[in-house]
Amino acid sequence: MHPTTPIRLLTATLIGAAGLTLLNSAPAAAAAPNPVCLDATNSRADNTKVRLWTCLDHPNQKWVIQGGQIKVEDTVGTAREVCLDTTNSRANNTNVRLWTCLDHPNQKWVIQDGQIKVEDTVGTAREVCLDTTNSRANNTNVRLWTCLDHPNQKWVIQGGQIKVEDTLS
Repeated sequence: MHPTTPIRLLTATLIGAAGLTLLNSAPAAAAAPNPVCLDATNSRADNTKVRLWTCLDHPNQKWVIQGGQIKVEDTVGTAREVCLDTTNSRANNTNVRLWTCLDHPNQKWVIQDGQIKVEDTVGTAREVCLDTTNSRANNTNVRLWTCLDHPNQKWVIQGGQIKVEDTLS
């Protein structure tokens, strides 16, 4: 017996006794979590921190992967394309940012087994990955972290969006 069955039966009995009709006594299904996406914010300025945000059909969450770079889609083909950038650091907890696209190692990424890795660390003793932190809340900064087999570093690229895998149903 389902643990809520006695409560549902009692509720149905009370409603029936009051002369009301119970249309559905089944428990409500849990709402599916909203997918969370990599978000560029409304700014395209250099040094803007990249964050997590609930997935929307919005230009802040549309990306193009081209030549190892991850570019904000609405800047592609303009005089100033904007890329996902690591800064010069590869240290854990370094915030990832936007920067004018350059042919620079700070903007080169490799997608491998659902992880987004900094290209110049691939094959080294310490590979570095794009990491969500343990939060999935809006406005959480995205960071670099040593690559681990962990949900904070698992991404799905779908429809131009880069989504946190464990937020997909």
